[in-house]
Amino acid sequence: MLKAFAVRSLLPEMLIGRTVYDGDSENVLVEGGTVLDKEIIKLLKEKGVASVYVDEDSILAAVQKEKAVKRERAKADELPAPERDVKLDRQYEEDYRYVYSEMEKLFKEAAETGKLNMDILQSVMSSGRLRDLYKEGATAVSMIYSMDQEGVYNLHHCVHLAILGGLMARWMGLTGIDRQNMVLAGLFLDIGKQMIPKDLLEKKGLLTEEEFDILKNHVVDSFKIVEKSELAGRTDLMNGIIQHHERDDGSGYPSGLKGDTITIFGKVLAILDCYDAMASSRSYAEKRSPFEVFKVLYADVLDGKLDSEYAVLFMRKMNAALNGCWLRLSDGTAGRIVYIDESRVTAMPVVQLADGGFIDLNTVKDITVVEIMTASEVSKL
Repeated sequence: MLKAFAVRSLLPEMLIGRTVYDGDSENVLVEGGTVLDKEIIKLLKEKGVASVYVDEDSILAAVQKEKAVKRERAKADELPAPERDVKLDRQYEEDYRYVYSEMEKLFKEAAETGKLNMDILQSVMSSGRLRDLYKEGATAVSMIYSMDQEGVYNLHHCVHLAILGGLMARWMGLTGIDRQNMVLAGLFLDIGKQMIPKDLLEKKGLLTEEEFDILKNHVVDSFKIVEKSELAGRTDLMNGIIQHHERDDGSGYPSGLKGDTITIFGKVLAILDCYDAMASSRSYAEKRSPFEVFKVLYADVLDGKLDSEYAVLFMRKMNAALNGCWLRLSDGTAGRIVYIDESRVTAMPVVQLADGGFIDLNTVKDITVVEIMTASEVSKL
């Protein structure tokens, strides 16, 4: 079986499953069936290839061989640490800042007028810079959680959802206007929170029933704002916005819809919204590691709240994209993901520690992942 694998995490002895081409050209970089060595891995990195397909059996074999090599080096006191090459993609960061700043203006104006400034949105869409944020999964996932993000949480959350929406649409096989609808639904599903007092949005602890009712109104407010724009005729987009807090068992809001009365866009955006809310830092709650979030999402699947098909697809693809990310562990150490078993959505990663050793978090129950580390945090190791 072939698995998508981040180039930054490749090891010698892994077997390339599909031919790798140089960008959009027909020039072959690496033929399918090639056994990797350091030079080929270096070539792939230099060419900016983000991920390749690798034979699954060769992954564990390569990891085991790498462990053996590390043990031998350790005996000679030559155990090297993994490369700390977590370099922010400056163009990605610049594009993200641009989209965030433009949306900051659009959201502020929407709070004042109750309408979307379509000129701002059109400028962002025509620039292609929002599209560039979700064109490659491994880069997008590592960047949105490794950049230092100052500013308003809700706005970052909406930009994240636009990016995750673009990725998920591609994983679902959506193209053209359907993919764009998913992106824009993610971007605007929480714009109604602009109408909620900041102290309520950032309140720590339990909300009163009255406060929760006020908070729930953001769904309808978001819908009304977008409904006044040219986007109103896009049924999938509008359904995604109004239904992203509905749950398959009928426990959601605002309409208490159940099962197939919730549209595909509503089901998918519910998953993305839950994931990013837990995986991001908020003033009233610490962010959780992706692997902890996956367990929560899977529990909601088993409880009949979230759609199983789309939740499992999302978690499997996210697992693939997380390969190569640096993690902070609960025992205070740090390491880089080198392998995740994508066949189990709640699988923990195999991690190469900062001192060069390896740990399989599936077999070590007293150590957990605390968070994905930012690039600046990794540079200080």
